[in-house]
Amino acid sequence: MRHGMLRIATVLGLVGLATMWNPAPVGAADEVRIGVVSPMTGPTAKFGQAQKNALTMAADDVNAAGGIKSLGGAKIKLVFGDTRGEADTGVTETERLITREKVHALIGAFQSGVGFPSSAMAERHQVPWLTFGTFDKITERGFKYVFRAHANDTIKARTLIEGLVALGKRASPPIGSAVILAENTEWGKSVSDKQRGFLERAGVKVHFVENYPYAAPDLTSLIVKAKGVKPDLVVADSYLGDALLITRQMHEQELRPVAYAAGGGGHVQPDFLKNMAKLSDGILAATMWDAAVGKAVPWIAKENERHVAKFGAPFTEDSAGYYQAFQIIVDALERAKTTSARELRDAIAATSITDVNHKVMFLPYKALRFDDTGQNPFATAMVVQIQGGKFRLLYPESIAEPDARVVWPYLATTR
Repeated sequence: MRHGMLRIATVLGLVGLATMWNPAPVGAADEVRIGVVSPMTGPTAKFGQAQKNALTMAADDVNAAGGIKSLGGAKIKLVFGDTRGEADTGVTETERLITREKVHALIGAFQSGVGFPSSAMAERHQVPWLTFGTFDKITERGFKYVFRAHANDTIKARTLIEGLVALGKRASPPIGSAVILAENTEWGKSVSDKQRGFLERAGVKVHFVENYPYAAPDLTSLIVKAKGVKPDLVVADSYLGDALLITRQMHEQELRPVAYAAGGGGHVQPDFLKNMAKLSDGILAATMWDAAVGKAVPWIAKENERHVAKFGAPFTEDSAGYYQAFQIIVDALERAKTTSARELRDAIAATSITDVNHKVMFLPYKALRFDDTGQNPFATAMVVQIQGGKFRLLYPESIAEPDARVVWPYLATTR
């Protein structure tokens, strides 16, 4: 018996030595849980599905490559919260993901009006939140756990108006007056206000800015009002359903501006092109991502091709933003070597990347860093135009497609 006990002790001692010499990574975990706050049902469900597709592809890639290596190969688990496009539901779902699902970080919530209060819930619980919403104030509240890698409303509005002015100088007739039709959530009100300011600084008369009810069933009276002032430019800031409605009713009421532009949203979705067909020809739009950037950055083109093969559609502006947010969290996890919320937050804040081939640069900038507010000061936007059922990248000139030429005036004005 004594010899048996000695043998057991010897084995246990060897196991102990092996453990000492082969320690598990600090903060090793079996699973990293990333919460995704998106509209999976309701009027903007198409957006939520696109975001889910992009994140699923990205998470599958990380897991297939061995997971988070600094955490002993921990796998990524995506946990979804459905906002239904409603602010209150977004807050409730965010709290559920944090308190019940125990997520380590969050991405959300697509609509600024949902993301603004939901990100405040993440800050309250001190869980890192990578926002997609462009509403400037999301990162202007002194929060420490909220970050935005991409352009805000100010950057997107400035780029759209500067692009319209620059492109208009090459064509005729010029833009002298405008109306802005924007849905009445935080995003619509914020971006339309910025657009008005940039138009007026450019010497364009803005007849009016109308913030119509989000997901409106009919906008005929608004279109008739716009037609009455005969604007050279119509700018629409709309989600998909409203974008389709405005474009169709502009055609029905024969509102025929020189230029028709959009702040992004529904106008840059594949379903908008499919449903509007020739009525979409010539629409100019601000966006933070376009497949054309892959012509200068091959790995981005390959990722987009994989996405098309897997889901039958390219990345969208918002799904590309969610993909980027996911890669930022993955990069921070590898550097933090822990799922501790505080240390993960610090790793995100310390992000400093200039290599265009790094996964976090899916929206390619000069650099990706975060200032004291959590905003990336190097974020940019661009202007695309729908031509023949496809987006063509036109502005800024430094990244424009070499063979792309602006179509002016808006083609539907001649039909």
